[in-house]
Amino acid sequence: MSFIRQILPLFLFSTLLLSYNARAFEPSMFTSQTPQQQTPSPEPIAAPEAFAKSLFLSHAPLPERIYLNQVFSLTLKAIVARDDYKTLETEFGQSQDVTVLNPQSPWVLESNNVFTNTFYFKASSSQAQLPRITLFLSDNGITVESDILSPQPLSIVSLNHNASFSGVVAESLHVKRFKTSRFDGQHLIMVIEIDAFGANLEDFSLGYVAKQGIDSFSGEFPEEKIIYFAIFEDHRERLEFNYFDLKNNRFERIVLPIVVDAGDVSTQIGLNPKESPFQMYKNASALVVAALFLLLYAFRRRILYLLLSLAFSAYYAYSISPFSQITIKPDTRVRIIPTERSTIFFTTEDYTRVEYLGSTEEYLKILLPTGKIGWIKEENVSKD
Repeated sequence: MSFIRQILPLFLFSTLLLSYNARAFEPSMFTSQTPQQQTPSPEPIAAPEAFAKSLFLSHAPLPERIYLNQVFSLTLKAIVARDDYKTLETEFGQSQDVTVLNPQSPWVLESNNVFTNTFYFKASSSQAQLPRITLFLSDNGITVESDILSPQPLSIVSLNHNASFSGVVAESLHVKRFKTSRFDGQHLIMVIEIDAFGANLEDFSLGYVAKQGIDSFSGEFPEEKIIYFAIFEDHRERLEFNYFDLKNNRFERIVLPIVVDAGDVSTQIGLNPKESPFQMYKNASALVVAALFLLLYAFRRRILYLLLSLAFSAYYAYSISPFSQITIKPDTRVRIIPTERSTIFFTTEDYTRVEYLGSTEEYLKILLPTGKIGWIKEENVSKD
């Protein structure tokens, strides 16, 4: 009896618990008053739409052969199938072996939605490759769309040349004019004006000339011009060079005879024409003739002989007189030729007395105490 009393409470608790769990999984008996809220099934997620490409960038076939340091062109074409942009902007990837000569070249509308652009490149290595090219469609600095041309290898060929090769590869090259003058007691200077089309004129150089340079560079590719100077020993009879002609696919030779300009006061022996042997003979002759006319006047007393004697004496005095001298200021830059971009070969430290030889426009030609000829700006002359 006592056992039944002990387990009876446990039996009743278990029965009550089972009854509660059963009701928890049955439908509610109060659905008409408090309808059950069901979780709505999620809407199916639509797949993202594929990007509709509307910019297509391509290029013409690459040249089959490119010579080292040759300037070559490549035409790009862009098809744009949208109108929500304002500008087309080109960007070139970094490259140590290829230089883009006109990276800001504008795009030209050829037909409806088709643009073209021609860029010029120069390859300076046999391992060069075309850099990555990116075209952007932009609207007030915001990129709308872009397309990329990946880097591509180039077929670079080195030229087998001789010592006279100027380093220039060109479609055409012409020496417009040249002039030779004396630079100092042992050297001459030749100044050459060169016009070229489709050329790497900035590389013009002669391996056998000790002192040389490009004094000025003008024009816009493909038509360009340089003023080149070369200083060399005065025993040379000609200056020659060759360049590689792309049209004829061969080297072309140019020979320039060295003829020192007799009208240039700097070309005379010893730089000073008053010291040349020919001038000395003329001076001596003038002095002798002046003395003879003076003797004739002494014996015949004719005024004409006296006037002739005075005339030849005046000429002799002028011939032996020095050039007019001027003083130039400190820090005066002495140029090789009279142009703004000319090479500076000497700069004065103090006030310096020099001989004035001539002028052209704003430049004065002078003879330095060292015996070298140069050009200075007129503003560098001291007025004191």
